[in-house]
Amino acid sequence: MGAERVAAALQRIGLEGPAARCRECGTVLVFRECAGNSSHYRRLQHANFCRVRLCPMCTWRRSLRLMAITLRVVHAAVAEDPRVGWVLLTLTQRNVGDGELAAEIGRILRGWISLRKRRELRGVRGWLRTLEVTYNEQAQTWHPHLHVLLAVRPSYWSRDYIPHARWVDLWAESLGLDYRPSVEVHAVRPRPGKRGRPALAAAVAEVTKYQVKDQDLWAGVSDEELDQRLAVLLGALWGRRLYDWGGWLRRIARSVGDTGEELEDLVHVDPDGAGAAACPVCSSSLVEHLFRWLGGQFVG
Repeated sequence: MGAERVAAALQRIGLEGPAARCRECGTVLVFRECAGNSSHYRRLQHANFCRVRLCPMCTWRRSLRLMAITLRVVHAAVAEDPRVGWVLLTLTQRNVGDGELAAEIGRILRGWISLRKRRELRGVRGWLRTLEVTYNEQAQTWHPHLHVLLAVRPSYWSRDYIPHARWVDLWAESLGLDYRPSVEVHAVRPRPGKRGRPALAAAVAEVTKYQVKDQDLWAGVSDEELDQRLAVLLGALWGRRLYDWGGWLRRIARSVGDTGEELEDLVHVDPDGAGAAACPVCSSSLVEHLFRWLGGQFVG
């Protein structure tokens, strides 16, 4: 339903090509699965994903792929240097209206570049930065903000430690603000986090979640409101890098298959989960199974 509404909105605002691609997104799926029992093993092999930036299906697939790649990067980093520590950082500022969103996104991305050059960040070896944009329904304002996963040297916990109050000052100075913005900073401990998930995996999930949530676009809004939000977001996000690696982690990311460009392979979202020669459960051969979206349901 979400993709259909977004496609219709794209059509109404004059983006006929993206609208046509979004309307057909994910209507043809080819799975490689166990010939004996598909519940044993099934992996997506081919699909007609549209790759339109705000398509709900493609947004979800990009998030899954970025999460899988980031976990590989984190594991490779820990294997290379077991002493590395991790810090989860959220950088925010006041909300803005429709006409200010594009400029505000530009400002916070420039602010991040300025922040990471500060001498106080000498204890940081590398980072993953993602941009998230949410919508405040009550105030009818946008809230662009950054999630950052920092890989830090052992010295960060002693002589290079940055207290929360100093993070707030640094972010305010980097943005040129005349007020103290909201900043969250947490050490990522090895113990389990929410719902028993390992804390580092939970931090990765937080950083790599959807950059734009579906409900901020189309859930419970009129077609006119949807058209307005879509037009504002597309304009504000045009040419923006929604995520980026830096420092030591950039080299590791490239070594595990992420060049730092916009995610394109939306089919193989789990790089470690594909490529089996036989069913890993029962050793049966694998076959390809094609599904088409017809009459409101998938038909194989």
